[in-house]
Amino acid sequence: MSSDLPDVLKVTPLKRPVDQECSTDILQPTTISQSYCRFVLPNVGILDANSQLHVSQIVTNATAPAVDSNSVYPSTVGACGLIRRCFLTIGGAEICDVRDVNQYINWKRHHYSNEYKRGTAMPHQAGNDVYMGSAGFVDAVLGPQQKRSRGFLPPFGTIGKETSEFGFDTTSGVGFSSQSNDFINNTDKAKRLIPYEEKRAPGMLIALAQLIPLLIGVQLPLFAIEQEVSIVIEWSPDTWGHRFMPSARDAAGTPVDKLQLKSTIVESEVFLVMDTLLYPSLMEDIKEQITSRGGYSIGFDDVITQSNFVQYKENAGEQTHEFQIPLASRRVKRLIVQKQIEQDDIVEFLTAGYYNSLALRLGESYNFRIDNNNVYSVPLKNTSLQRSEADLVEGIPMVLNSNIYSFKNSADPTGNIPAGSENVTQRLSNGKSMRNDEGTQHYIGLKIENSFGQGHLMGIHPVIYTERSTLTGFDGGTGATPNKESTRIVRFFAVYQKIMNINNGIVEVID
Repeated sequence: MSSDLPDVLKVTPLKRPVDQECSTDILQPTTISQSYCRFVLPNVGILDANSQLHVSQIVTNATAPAVDSNSVYPSTVGACGLIRRCFLTIGGAEICDVRDVNQYINWKRHHYSNEYKRGTAMPHQAGNDVYMGSAGFVDAVLGPQQKRSRGFLPPFGTIGKETSEFGFDTTSGVGFSSQSNDFINNTDKAKRLIPYEEKRAPGMLIALAQLIPLLIGVQLPLFAIEQEVSIVIEWSPDTWGHRFMPSARDAAGTPVDKLQLKSTIVESEVFLVMDTLLYPSLMEDIKEQITSRGGYSIGFDDVITQSNFVQYKENAGEQTHEFQIPLASRRVKRLIVQKQIEQDDIVEFLTAGYYNSLALRLGESYNFRIDNNNVYSVPLKNTSLQRSEADLVEGIPMVLNSNIYSFKNSADPTGNIPAGSENVTQRLSNGKSMRNDEGTQHYIGLKIENSFGQGHLMGIHPVIYTERSTLTGFDGGTGATPNKESTRIVRFFAVYQKIMNINNGIVEVID
């Protein structure tokens, strides 16, 4: 059994020129509904990991079915919000299965550079989430409104989505040249708004490598697999906040009731843009290796998702929550913790819908316990250290300003945010104040793999995540009455190693 993959099965440049043929096929799903779809891949050639899933949706308004609602894709996840689960099966057995894949992709997308988001991710997948930063001197005598328009308090920079830096009042009068969110409302480009007619619905492309972790580092040799290879995709809920976010007014200028909106997958526009690679001079040797010389062992990463529900009670003092994550006998490389809030009165203030990892106003302290040993000698409480640990997980820092990561630079000792001390600009994005994005992406992460990229082999004891925190009031938006209780989904993504062996046309997977 060989573990030395040939170059043509790796997602890397070839070491030497070889004869190569590439064909692109449009593969229609064998089964499709408003709940899920399924593709059966032909056992021909080598599947290019850059193959794309094409998806499209419309949003209809029950009270005005013939008027565009001006709905947009959620900012931080874009069209990937359409997909809740994706799994790859070979011979009927699940090889790779990611649940809540939309939430996991949201975490991954925070690591894209602004240039990549603007030039590639947003045109292909929508989602207006370019976070820009610039530093500049601001006259100290300017008032809080002018400072907020610059972005945040000292050292005075600009934080915002794709928009211009200033919004000036050009009307002659006492307010001339003053800055306010009223003068900038950055909206999604018209060609990315979601219409009510299928023929005008924009098509979005999602790389298979985003949905199937196996394909991140491997080109799958379909020609050498004699079993059926299929991809199954389950759609997200069809309501607002999941697949799309509503705008305040529709195309006719009428206020929109978000509860009357519904998303529909355009089934005729769901297909796979499948790139197949052929290497005539090399494929015979690869097939011989697989059929008669022991085959190949391919190592790859898969993701286990665990969801827990927890209630934080306001003004109940410090609360401790403990979660057990069973990962016995798996080689775990990374752990990501997301605290997602689904309360409508909070979600409606945000641009990201349900795709957030909402921080607490006063922060929290946490620790992991692995094999009955604490990871940190004392619980990690400092927000900067928490952010640093999260940045280590993917090896690429999150492209995310600290004010989006945490409330703590804005909140006072009681957890309130006094007027004029908000650190994020009040400028609007699709009618929603960017200020409300504060503290919405507070991911907690732990990198466990060693310097050789090998995961830690877990023992029989579950990983224990312990968190101490205090809820002081309303967690998102402005001007709302604080909630007495806040229900959250605490979601854990555990990235672990698996091995797939292809031998004699049969695929087997070992955790």
